[in-house]
Amino acid sequence: MLKESLLRQVSLFSDLPDADLKQVASVAQARRYRKQEVIFHAHDTGTTLFILKSGTVKISATDQSGREIILKLLYPGDFFGEMALLDGQHRSSKVTAVEPVEALAIQRDDFLRLPRRHPDLLFKMLLTLCRRLRHTDEKVKSLVFADAYGKVAQTLLRLMQEKGQRGKDGMVLDLPFSQEELAHMVGITRQTLSRVLRDYQQAGVLKLGKRRILILDEARIQREALC
Repeated sequence: MLKESLLRQVSLFSDLPDADLKQVASVAQARRYRKQEVIFHAHDTGTTLFILKSGTVKISATDQSGREIILKLLYPGDFFGEMALLDGQHRSSKVTAVEPVEALAIQRDDFLRLPRRHPDLLFKMLLTLCRRLRHTDEKVKSLVFADAYGKVAQTLLRLMQEKGQRGKDGMVLDLPFSQEELAHMVGITRQTLSRVLRDYQQAGVLKLGKRRILILDEARIQREALC
């Protein structure tokens, strides 16, 4: 029953009839991953769709110098691994548990029985793929064109939209990862990130805490993200 409740909250399966949802739940396997454990590597064979039950995972790639670039964070209720599931090809990115993770895993053969009865499942997956490709395009543009302040602002703005919580003094970002990982997400060095965050703090734009950032001036962040 717990599996069915979780699956019902996932956009991909939210409209399935109860009988089909029960069938999906019956083939979904519980998986657990430790903090920093790799769930799959780029170029691994992709035969499994994952639904995130708890924790946070990061999707990342490696540039020519071997530096990690974090493309996106995923949170409970998100799913991943759908691209290789659909085309049967290798994984395109690396996925790692940022913190302890619980997930449900559905094998390709079990999943592909569903679209024959519910073609809208494929449509939902395509919408998700389009959103993630658009996000990746924006990430590439940021890496190429934006300065360090703009890159940091764009990343903070995205985290505010995804995970921010409204507090009495501003938007609170509780980060389940280190500043090193935040730098990988921004696409700059750890030293540059520290300098930019310090400058923003001195300007009254934000306040830094231990794995927490309080955004005091959201309008400034939005303006910097557009520069």
